[in-house]
Amino acid sequence: MSGCSSKPHGFIIDGRIIGIPDGSLVTLYDINQQIDLDSAFTLKERFVLKGHVDHPTTCWLTTANEYSTIEVENVRMTFNSSLKDMHLNSIITGGDEQELRNEVRRLQRPYDVKLNAAMVSLQDELYEDEAQKMGLIETYNDNQKKSQKIYVDFGIQHANSYLGVDILYRNRKSIARDSLTAIYQRLTPEYKESSNGNALKVFLYDKVVALGEPLVDFEATSINGQPFRLSSKLGSYIYLTFWSSGCGPCRMENKFLSKNFARIPEMLSVVSFSIDRNIEAWKKASDSDDIYWDNVSDLAGEKGKIKTQYEVQAIPLSYLIDPEGMVIKRFGGFNPDEDIIEKLLQIIEQRENS
Repeated sequence: MSGCSSKPHGFIIDGRIIGIPDGSLVTLYDINQQIDLDSAFTLKERFVLKGHVDHPTTCWLTTANEYSTIEVENVRMTFNSSLKDMHLNSIITGGDEQELRNEVRRLQRPYDVKLNAAMVSLQDELYEDEAQKMGLIETYNDNQKKSQKIYVDFGIQHANSYLGVDILYRNRKSIARDSLTAIYQRLTPEYKESSNGNALKVFLYDKVVALGEPLVDFEATSINGQPFRLSSKLGSYIYLTFWSSGCGPCRMENKFLSKNFARIPEMLSVVSFSIDRNIEAWKKASDSDDIYWDNVSDLAGEKGKIKTQYEVQAIPLSYLIDPEGMVIKRFGGFNPDEDIIEKLLQIIEQRENS
C-alpha cells in the first residue's frame, strides 16, 4: 500500500471545508470500532487530524450534521469540500484505498446526485401532486439500484483490497454463493485474514441460522461481565434481537420492551444481542433504554462471528425460537405502530394450539 516502505508512524489529514465557521468541531470516527480517532476545531476553514490505524480503516469525517466517508491509511492525506452535501462533494487524496474509494464514487456520482435530489424533494414535499411524488420515488429507487450495482460490481472487481473485501462482506447475500466462494478463494492471505475476510469465511463455511432448523448456539458475555450461552434459555420461547447503540429503530424497540415488559409471560425469554464494539457505548445505551433482561454481546462489532451466523445485515433483526430450540420466525426492522409483544404472543398461541 502507499507509504508502506517508509513505515510512517501514522496518518495526517490536512483539511479544508469551504464555508464552515471558525471553531467548528471536525471529528474522525472509526465506523467499526465505534470510536473517535481524532478531532479538531476549524480555523479559517482549515483543520488537521492525526493518529494511527493498524490497517486501512473506513471512517466518517463529520461536522455540523454533515459527513464524508474516508479510507484512512498511515500516510499524509488531504480533504477538501464545501460544507453542504459533504458526502457528495468532498475531494480526498492519499493512500491506495482512498483512490479506490474515489474511483467507485466517481462511477456512482451521476446516480447518487439524482437520488439525493429526489430524496430532498420528497423530504421537503417539493411536488405538486401524487403523480409527481410517485415519479420522485421511482427516480430515487431506480438510481439507488443502479448506484448499488456499481458498488457491488466494483467490490467484486477489486476484491483484493480492504475496500473490496468490505463491499463483498456487506453485500454477501446479494452475490451468488458459488461466485462469492470463488472470489473468497482467490483472496490473498492479507485480505483473507482481515476482519472482513474472516467474516466472509464464517458466512461461507460455518453453520448459519435457518428457519425450521435448530438455533445456532453461541457463547457471549453479559453487560455485567457474566458468561452467557443461548442454549441456557431452552425450555422457554426465546426472542433474540440484534441491535446497536447507534441504531434509532433498535433503541425504540428496547424502550418499547422495557415499558411493556410486565406483559411478557415467563414462557418467553428476551435476549438482546448488541453488535456494538465499544463497551461504553453499549453500557450507556443500555442504561438509557432501561434494559434489565438478558443483554449480551461478543464485542466483535460488525464483523463478529455470531452476527454473521445469524445473517444480520440491517438492524434491528430478531428471531423467535421455540422451547426445543427450533427457529420459527424472523423479524426485520421495528414498526412503532405494531405491538411486537402481542405479535409474538399470537404466534406462540397458534403454535401451542396446533
